This record gives sequence, C-alpha cells and structure tokens, in this order.
Amino acid sequence: MTIAWSTPIGWNGSREDIKAMYGGGIYGGMETPEKSPNVLLFTDPEVGVQNGYEYDGWSLDGEIFSYTGMDRKGPQRMHKGNLQTRDHKLLGKSLRLFGVDGTFPGTNSRRRIYLGEFEIDDAHPYSIEDGIGVDDVMRTVFVFHLRPVGEVLRRERDVNVRTAKPVRTGTANEVPLEDHKSTSFVQTAREAVIAEKNEQELVAAFQAVLETRGSTVNRFKIFPPGSSSPLFTDIHDATNGVLYEAKADATRGSVRGALGQLLDYRRYVGARPCRLLLPAKPADDLLELLADHDIAVLWRNSKKGPFYISSGGHTQLF
Repeated sequence: MTIAWSTPIGWNGSREDIKAMYGGGIYGGMETPEKSPNVLLFTDPEVGVQNGYEYDGWSLDGEIFSYTGMDRKGPQRMHKGNLQTRDHKLLGKSLRLFGVDGTFPGTNSRRRIYLGEFEIDDAHPYSIEDGIGVDDVMRTVFVFHLRPVGEVLRRERDVNVRTAKPVRTGTANEVPLEDHKSTSFVQTAREAVIAEKNEQELVAAFQAVLETRGSTVNRFKIFPPGSSSPLFTDIHDATNGVLYEAKADATRGSVRGALGQLLDYRRYVGARPCRLLLPAKPADDLLELLADHDIAVLWRNSKKGPFYISSGGHTQLF
C-alpha cells in the first residue's frame, strides 16, 4: 500500500517520526522509502560542512535551493539517492526537503522541520563541484538545483551566500580583493589551511608592490555556465589589465594546476596578459611550458626580497 503525503509545511519532529510515517532510514541524507513515492532529502549545513557539503541552501535570489548529493568520500557517483533525485520526475516521485530546527530538550538529537516539496530544475538539473570528503581528500560532488513546488518554508538561515542560480553562459565581474574564497588543489584539509595562509601572504606582499606603483587592484568573480559556485581569481591589476594567479609553492603540481586555472579564467575575462606568482623560481622546463602559453612567471628568492619576472625567455627584476 502506497502512503500518501500528509505532513504540512513547518511540521517538526524526529527522524524516527519521519521513518514511522513514510519509511526509509534515520541516518542518510537521501532516503528513498519503498512504501512512499517520495525522495526524502535532509539538509544540515552544520554537519554537512564536515563532509564537504558546503553548497546546501537557497541562492541569494531565492529561486534555487542547492542540495549536495550522497557519498561521503571519493567522487560521487550517479546512483541510489543521487540517481533517484535526478530522475524523480521520470520515476513519479516527489522531492521532500527537511531542514534542522534546533535540538530536542536535554539531547543533541536534531529536530527536523519540513520545508516543502521541490523539483529538479529542468534547465540545470545539477552541477559538478569540488568538495572535501570525510577522508580530507578533494573530490567532485553533485550539487542538485531544486525549484520549489508551490508554497515552501523559506528561512533566512537556509540562505547560502556561496551558491547562486546557475546561468547558461559564463559571467565574470570585477570585485574587491577582499571578496575572496580560495580553492586549494591539495590533498588534505590541513595542507589546504597551510597552503592558503602561505598563498595569502604572497598575494598581500605583491599587492603592496602593485599599489605602491599606482595600480588599482581587485579580482574577478566568475560563474562558469551551469555552475552554482563562483571561481575567484587571485589578483587583477585593473590599471594595466594583467591577471595574476598565485600559488603557495613552485612545485610541478602547483605550476600545472595554476596553468589550468589561468587557461580556464581566460575563457571568461577576455584577452589580457596572464602571469603566475610564486614564492620561488620553478624548474626551467616549467618556465618553458608557461611561455608556450604566453604566461609570464614572477617569484622572489626570499620573503622580504624583490620580485623577479621571467617573460619571453628573459629574467629581470620586476
């Protein structure tokens, strides 16, 4: 016997209560009960961020609710709850979203609140984003883009400033240098913190050099087509039109990663010189690799020392 949906928007209770009414489990973020034609989605940003689920929440314009798929480590696969969420219309199932409404008195058990029914956005069903798994290793995750069906419960606490409604074509806008969320292509969360700190120190030192020379410095905020999460460049010399990407070290992996980032950014920011900023000189063959793509390299030999630039096979003080 199929159980009809009878829970009103704003209802709150426990996972055990929901299981008793509609089936499914009490631990998964996506539940696909057999006795109910629904996919039950549970969002909990406070717990989710521990598993790399940093995308859940309403976009600022209130049109889209982003929801991160299942699989806590390794690249997420399109199976089980992910597959049923993507194909819920074909399967004749409704997406039912539950948030968190505090805890039960005297316990750490979270109280669940029903936010309403949603459906996959036909134009942009999901995007593939970067996220850290429970093993602290970077991987790809599915971020499903949900639109409300009828009236839903909208709470300010569920708005996520990191996400936005996906767009058909990429956009790039200049924003203040402080408006920054760096992406570190490193293996663990601990390494990411160290790398980000070193990179920020390098960026700050070079920013001071540019501003001393009279340049206005900002960065680009880029939304690739279909993505709900922006990319931020490191430094844009708005006076001279030069884009800089910084890395915390001059290793081959970092240089190759930076090359890919700059080639990616070029598609959105238009024709402008691109340069790589490093804390030390990279290997000569890497200088050649970057020169092949018309990318100059800047580095310094010590934290307090001057910057050097290699361009067109020549090295000189910057």
